[in-house]
Amino acid sequence: MHRIISAINFFLLLYVPAFSQTTANEWIKAGQEKLNSNDSKEAINSYTEALKLDSLNAEAYYFRANAYYDQKKYDNAISDYSQCLNLNSKNIHAFYNRGNVWYEKGEYTKAINDFNETLKLDSTYFDSYFDRGNAYYKTGEYQKAINDINRGLLLRPSHADGYYDRANARFKLNAYTEAISDYTKAIELNPKQNDYYFNRAIAEFNLEMNTEGCKDLRKAKELGDTEAKEYLKEFCPKN
Repeated sequence: MHRIISAINFFLLLYVPAFSQTTANEWIKAGQEKLNSNDSKEAINSYTEALKLDSLNAEAYYFRANAYYDQKKYDNAISDYSQCLNLNSKNIHAFYNRGNVWYEKGEYTKAINDFNETLKLDSTYFDSYFDRGNAYYKTGEYQKAINDINRGLLLRPSHADGYYDRANARFKLNAYTEAISDYTKAIELNPKQNDYYFNRAIAEFNLEMNTEGCKDLRKAKELGDTEAKEYLKEFCPKN
C-alpha cells in the first residue's frame, strides 16, 4: 500500500529562503490549502508562483510534486522531487515519495533505489520496508520481499496489509501453510477486507482445504468481491 507523505512542518523548519520569504511562503500556504481541498490544479499554480519568486525553494518543488502525483502526472512529479533533492539531498520524504512514483510507473528497480536511500537516512522508516518489499515482489524476488516485510512488521506489528503482502510472497514460493497463517493474521486485524479472504481461499484450495476455501470465498463475495462469485461456481458448485 502506497501513500505520499506531506511533511509540512518538516519543510518549514528545514528551509528558509533568502529572498521573498514571506511572499513565497504565502503562496506555498495557499497551495497547501488548495491541495487539502483536493484542488491539485490550483495548488500547482500556487507552488509555481512561489517558485517564480524563489527558484531555490525546496518545499515548493516538493509540494508541487505531491500535487502532480495526485493528478497522476508522474513524470512531472519525478522531476520536481528530483529538483527538491538537488537542493536538499537529505530529504527523506522526497526519496520515499519519488520511490512510490517510480512504483506507480512500473519502474520497480528505481523505486527500490529510492527506498534504499530512505532507509539509509532512517532505518526505522517502516513504510519503506513495506513498499520496498512490494517492489521486490513485483520483480519476482519473493524472499527479499519477505525479508523486508519482516523488518517492517517488527516496527509496525499491527499493519494488516504487511501480513497480507507477506502472505502473497509466501504463496508465490508455494509456502501455502505459512501464507494462510499470514492471511489469517491480516483478517484478525482487518476483517472487512475482501482480498484477504479471497487469497486465503486460493491458498486453502492448494492444500485441498476445500471446505475452508469455500467458506472464505463466500465471505469475500459477501464483502463485495465480484471475482469470488465465479470461483464459487467453479470450486464450490454445491454452495
